[in-house]
Amino acid sequence: MEVEKLRTAILFPPLMKLKKGDFKNLYDRFPLVREQFEQASDIIGKDLAKSFFLENEAMTNRGDIARTSIVTISSALYKLIRNEISQPDFYLGPSLGQVNAIHCSGSLDFTDTVKMIQAMCLMEAEEKRNKGNGVYFFYNIDTEVLDDHITELRNKGCTLEPCMYGTSNQMIVNGDTKSLEELSSKISPLGGLGITIPYGPPGHCSLLQSVKERFENEFMPMIKPVNPIKPLVSNVTATPLYTGKEIANELVNQYTKPVQWYQSLKFLAENNVQKLIVVGPGNFVAKSLQFTDIDFEVESYLVAEEINKICTRSSSSSIGG
Repeated sequence: MEVEKLRTAILFPPLMKLKKGDFKNLYDRFPLVREQFEQASDIIGKDLAKSFFLENEAMTNRGDIARTSIVTISSALYKLIRNEISQPDFYLGPSLGQVNAIHCSGSLDFTDTVKMIQAMCLMEAEEKRNKGNGVYFFYNIDTEVLDDHITELRNKGCTLEPCMYGTSNQMIVNGDTKSLEELSSKISPLGGLGITIPYGPPGHCSLLQSVKERFENEFMPMIKPVNPIKPLVSNVTATPLYTGKEIANELVNQYTKPVQWYQSLKFLAENNVQKLIVVGPGNFVAKSLQFTDIDFEVESYLVAEEINKICTRSSSSSIGG
């Protein structure tokens, strides 16, 4: 009797707040990471590693530097381990993680991916509606209850919109500072907690409608995503994407639609995915999986020791064979 193959998905990290020296060990340990930074530097026309590994955390967290560097590291790590893991059945990631999933699935090459991130950051920085708005992470509160409070406050004139549904009790919310603080005070008596996300510009909401239109008209004609080697799971609809055209639509539509991360995980479970492989710097994805009510086997490759271990194991196996 043939044993059924374990269905897997590979997950990539979103943007996160970075601290001085974050991920320098990956850069120092793996030549492929350094080579990927050199390639990214050639594409953007400046030394990306020099800009990223700084004492100045504000510069490290600048959108065009942080986002390009996270994708650069994630794609390099994926190259390091892709021959040591089974071919995943799906690719996905929340927000910036989806950009890397699109690249690593073979739908968009690294040059176009980096150029796209740079264009996104430039257009978003020039969007006046972003000024004065920020992002909060809310947790320990049922997202349906949180949605009800968001609707109530919006009806009173507050600026609030979901950015990402993380788990059944975690959500990232966009808005102005006053509205976010008012939402936080509303859910506090219910045990909910809200904390600001430093360096977090609004994302995946109607505040970016003009950026969406500009991105679609000015940048998207310059690239042509191809069919991925395996389907991605949409951030917008939590459904599979099989074609380059579907992925192009995803890149545009994700600008004004909240990330359905929890629904994406539920989609994987409903499609018999049992194992998740998390690749890339930062703990957000791995930690979020600890708080979901869906039971997955999780394998993480986030730090140098984990990546070195699988590469060493593979080398030993090859020698032994």
